[in-house]
Amino acid sequence: MTNEFALPPALEKGDKVAVLATSSGVQNFPEVIDIGVDRLEERFGLDVVVFDNARRDTEYLYNHQEEKAEDLMRAFEDPEIKGVVAVTGGDEQIRMLKHLQPERLKENPTRFYGISDNTCLHTYLYNLGIQSFYGGQILDDLLAEGEIGEYIYSYLEKAFFEDELGKLESSQNFTDEYFDLFQDEITDDREAFKSPDWEYWNFDGQNVEGRLFGGCFSVIKDLLMADKLPNEEKLEGSILALETSEENPSTIEVKRWLINMGETGFLQKFSAILVARPMREPLHGEKTLGEKEEYHEKQIQTIKDQIKRYCPDTPVVFNMDFGHTHPKIPLNLGAKIKIDPGKEEINSQ
Repeated sequence: MTNEFALPPALEKGDKVAVLATSSGVQNFPEVIDIGVDRLEERFGLDVVVFDNARRDTEYLYNHQEEKAEDLMRAFEDPEIKGVVAVTGGDEQIRMLKHLQPERLKENPTRFYGISDNTCLHTYLYNLGIQSFYGGQILDDLLAEGEIGEYIYSYLEKAFFEDELGKLESSQNFTDEYFDLFQDEITDDREAFKSPDWEYWNFDGQNVEGRLFGGCFSVIKDLLMADKLPNEEKLEGSILALETSEENPSTIEVKRWLINMGETGFLQKFSAILVARPMREPLHGEKTLGEKEEYHEKQIQTIKDQIKRYCPDTPVVFNMDFGHTHPKIPLNLGAKIKIDPGKEEINSQ
């Protein structure tokens, strides 16, 4: 493993990008891939190669982890493919990691985009010293429209074609509703809400800098249990990004995850933590607006309580635009982050 980090070369208009199923599939919703491909081609001017596995069903993908790993390595090794875009997240990607051959990825660094269960791949690449982007997958980012879509696409322009994201800024509005994939024609008609301000908490006025690591909270917990996280030397002094997924974990679950991270010493390694605004409603459930707001407040307080318990000097920025809500910034994992609490600014360099 290495402590040096390589940012794969930026894409150029006309470059080939591969669309892969790196976790679960969307076979029942073929229009999802079609819309995503159109956006990559028409909005960003990229030449899209859709691998066969992108249209496989989830059961097949979960039963063929070695095949998924091989597709990913082939995409990285193909000199014409400059980026890999995940179809969606899912579950069980951790089972794929043992089939990856690190030298095939390390010798062919390629920009990778995805969230959720793709935290496993981001962590694997982080261990190899390859930067990647936590965002930009087909479902849901490339289905977004309107103001929310434009916010996502403005940052994706940088994640695709530039060497740094620069200043990270809050969106004006957000949604934590789900796409209705059962429509005759998929459109972005989700309700939007005013975005909460980013909250700079527990800072002493000093700037904080570090390399960014993180992703989906529950997946990081699983990687911790499986002993697949980067070693202490690689994480010491870095900045941790955490977001809770559409599983909408209870405050008790979040508390337990943080206790595990604190008791193992993982939580104490970081110079700062970035926390995304949460999905306030489960995928298969319904809450009133009041219940959503209460859930959000309780989650923030739960995180604060455990930070005070395990690493009371660690500063945190809450309500950031990444993770499972929309819009989102495709965070550059492995890049250096600078937080200026006085100006309330965050820069990704």
